[in-house]
Amino acid sequence: MLLSAALTLILFLGLTGIVLDQAFRQSAWQNVESTLTAQVYGLIAVADQQGDLLYLPEFVQEPGFNRLGSGLFGLLLDGKGRELWRSQSAVVIDYSGLIDEIETAIVGDPYFTHSKVPDAFVLSYKVLWQLGPEQSSQYTFVVLRNPDAYEDEVASFRGSLWFWLAVVVVGLTFVQWLVMQWGLSSLSRVADELRSLESREGSLLAGDYPTEIEGVTRNLNLLITAERAQREKYRTTLADLAHSLKTPLTILSNSTTRLSEQHEETAQLITDQVRRMNDLVSYQLERAVASSSQIVRQAVSISSCAERLKQALTKVYQSDGVTLSLTVEDETFYGDERDFMELLGNLLDNACKYGGGTVCLRVVGGDLLTLIVEDDGPGIPSERRAAIMERGTRLDSDTPGQGIGLAVVAEIVARYGGKVVVGDAEIGGARFTVTFPL
Repeated sequence: MLLSAALTLILFLGLTGIVLDQAFRQSAWQNVESTLTAQVYGLIAVADQQGDLLYLPEFVQEPGFNRLGSGLFGLLLDGKGRELWRSQSAVVIDYSGLIDEIETAIVGDPYFTHSKVPDAFVLSYKVLWQLGPEQSSQYTFVVLRNPDAYEDEVASFRGSLWFWLAVVVVGLTFVQWLVMQWGLSSLSRVADELRSLESREGSLLAGDYPTEIEGVTRNLNLLITAERAQREKYRTTLADLAHSLKTPLTILSNSTTRLSEQHEETAQLITDQVRRMNDLVSYQLERAVASSSQIVRQAVSISSCAERLKQALTKVYQSDGVTLSLTVEDETFYGDERDFMELLGNLLDNACKYGGGTVCLRVVGGDLLTLIVEDDGPGIPSERRAAIMERGTRLDSDTPGQGIGLAVVAEIVARYGGKVVVGDAEIGGARFTVTFPL
């Protein structure tokens, strides 16, 4: 913004400088013409008629005509262009190249030009001199002036002009920078308050801001209030839902005790899943009522979690002939076990559900903790890989689901500062690679 303003200022002042330079040159040109015209009139004033000819004195009143090297020269020519008089300063001047220009002058109308040979300003003035009652002759008074003084004057003005314009550009740019700093300081305070709100050190933007941005801060406060109300609504709804599930889960848990006498294996499976559901409900209740999103990090055995998920999913998809293989080193996830179970459970469940019957899990340690889940299903087109991580997006509408699982995975991974990459599996289907910093 400051750069564009500075460039605009430079352009404007540059054009102004060009206009002023041209105006000064024109003014100096007119000043030279006026001066030479006055010199011509001075020569006419001292001209004297002697018989049929016109003469000028050897020395005239203007000192420049009487001194060699003065840069001011005078000539008097008759109607045929013959020289009748030459000033003392013009003893060595050659004006033969000026004859054509002098002849273009009109009687009674001063003719002013800048001659190249010799290099001089020239003003010629043709007059009809009345020599008698019925006799007149044409004469031409010529005054020449060296252009050095004019060029020095223009160069001096031009140097001063561009120097001071440069000073003005720097000065105005600095002033503009100060004004922008002052104007943007209010926005900086808004940004600081917003950061404080993110860290829950404030409730709303409450600073004393200029009138120009009061509308912005007011609308931001309305947005913050609406967002908090919506978040509170979500938390309340989640808490109500989780609380409503507690009672049915308790009843289901008690029922498995009676069932275990006749169907011990089935009862154990139901008990495990009820326990997991109960843990998830408790976890979501804790998150719903918590005022902070801080993560409690604990050491979680990845192999133990993976084995439990494998046993459960093998039984769920037993009729589909799903084979789930684990390649898990003795690695540890540092975080909430319930987060890890939900993340890995969603990835493996999706692979079992949409794959062709073979699911592989590999865990690799090192600088990063890497989880790789692959299946041999149809895979995921590259143009849809970003979309499937969004809540409510599904590729296969024939398979039951709500399009939430992968969105939950993305949210958990983001909360731990990790990354999810969707690609092609070596066994032909989809490949999900999840990395966590250690």
